[in-house]
Amino acid sequence: MSHQALYRTFRPQTFDDVVEQQHIVTTLKNAVISKKVAHAYLFCGTRGTGKTTMAKIFARAVNCLNPQDGNPCNECEICRGIIDGTILDVAEIDAASNNSVDNVRSIIDEVVYAPVRAGKKVYIIDEVHMLSIGAFNALLKTLEEPPGHVIFILATTEPHKLPATVLSRCQRFDFRRITSKGIAERLIEISKECGVTLTEDAALFIASLSEGALRDGISILDQCISTGNTPLNLESVQKIIGVAPNTVIIDTIGFLADRKSSEAMSLIDLIYSEGKDPGQYIHKLIRFLRDILVFKTTNNVEHLYSVTEEEKKAVQDFAAKIPMELGLNVIRELTELESSLKWSSNQRILIETAFLRICSREIIKENDDILERVKLLEERIRSIEAGILKGGVYHDKPAAVPAEEKPKEKKARAKGRDKSTGEEMQNSAGSPGPGNKALMNPYEDWEKVLKEISGIGRMKLYTGLLGSDAVWVDENTIGIVFREEDEFKKRIVTDDDNTTVISETVKRFTGREIKVVVMNNKEKSSETSEIPEKILDFVKKKGVKLDIIEG
Repeated sequence: MSHQALYRTFRPQTFDDVVEQQHIVTTLKNAVISKKVAHAYLFCGTRGTGKTTMAKIFARAVNCLNPQDGNPCNECEICRGIIDGTILDVAEIDAASNNSVDNVRSIIDEVVYAPVRAGKKVYIIDEVHMLSIGAFNALLKTLEEPPGHVIFILATTEPHKLPATVLSRCQRFDFRRITSKGIAERLIEISKECGVTLTEDAALFIASLSEGALRDGISILDQCISTGNTPLNLESVQKIIGVAPNTVIIDTIGFLADRKSSEAMSLIDLIYSEGKDPGQYIHKLIRFLRDILVFKTTNNVEHLYSVTEEEKKAVQDFAAKIPMELGLNVIRELTELESSLKWSSNQRILIETAFLRICSREIIKENDDILERVKLLEERIRSIEAGILKGGVYHDKPAAVPAEEKPKEKKARAKGRDKSTGEEMQNSAGSPGPGNKALMNPYEDWEKVLKEISGIGRMKLYTGLLGSDAVWVDENTIGIVFREEDEFKKRIVTDDDNTTVISETVKRFTGREIKVVVMNNKEKSSETSEIPEKILDFVKKKGVKLDIIEG
């Protein structure tokens, strides 16, 4: 007898044999037991999760002469005939190669006839999303009101491609990806039945490569068993599949993190000299970096792809060492590399240049770099402006009081300053003279005041106030300072009626009578001459790249 692929040999024959998917198994078994079977089902999910297998089991269960707790007995003549393919009342159709209107019309012509031997005619249409629009339209009426002896089971990996009119006529079941633990347990069972020893580490490794598809995992196991090696441990499985060992992946991450470009280049040479798949190599690097960032975020090893204790320990060590921003940038770089490898004839060069960019940290996107620099400069400029409004000169730290200054002298100096400030405020109602360096804190609700003035329809006044700041001159007076000299705006604001409107608006926010004055901004322009020098000092301190263009 010719060899049959393991995924066909060990295909589940009853609902109880299905790995996971219990939310679907329970519903279908209850439908069989209660004999409340719908006329159309839609099975959705990624490859290898059991859609077609479940459809075949269900087709036998609804026709079985001796069902057992919702499962087909697989012993009666109907079950045996469906398994052997001698009963034509259960038909499996591949929509990928039978997607035309004519193919659907042949089904429509057949459904009117009663089943020959089984109780129900069952049509399993696999990859149903491949049907043409015309074929879907031809199937709609039959799918909505088929004869009582017909059941449609549609299977697809891409349900979003189905018309809404088809989706609304079916009971939908979404098949979940199978967990790595569930796949590994099933692989160990199969290997025992085949007389092969498969270690737990090797089973978990194969399961991690399967990405939730049990069929993929069984196919990889079939490939490993075919080599005749026993027992199948992690090292032998990695060698058979052509995947870089875990030690190489861990070493690569370490070299990239430590910016050791020479050592990273030697590992690329090792991958190619041993005939490993470069695409799988990059894929494993991405998954390992993903584990590092997940552990860094959650501090939990439950959600990692890494399965061996060596890998888990390395993940925890790297999580404490690799910053989140660097990890995200490296994953982005490697993901772009992985997609590029599929179409490139110079894969090695692409990998080498990507590793060199990572080691030299030339992986920050230009837009990200610009945004970061703008953010830092905006923060600094806001600090400088706040310092100017508070005292005219910005200091990172409060100025120290000279040690030799006596308390009496300090008190006298403060009294003189207060007197000077009072005289300056009496200079005029509109501009308190050259003593503006003594200005106090900004009025924080000024933007709200402007919005309120706009809301009451005083648009001319609102326009005149645009670009201005407000500061507390004293506890009962607010001064309006224009960022640029604009006599026209000042004339608008100093109008008695407009000053009253501003005072009344401020009163609604402060709850008390506040005097409003327009302040002279001449001295402010001289103070701002220090800003470029302060920005340059800040740029140098923060290590931000700044291009100065003469204009």
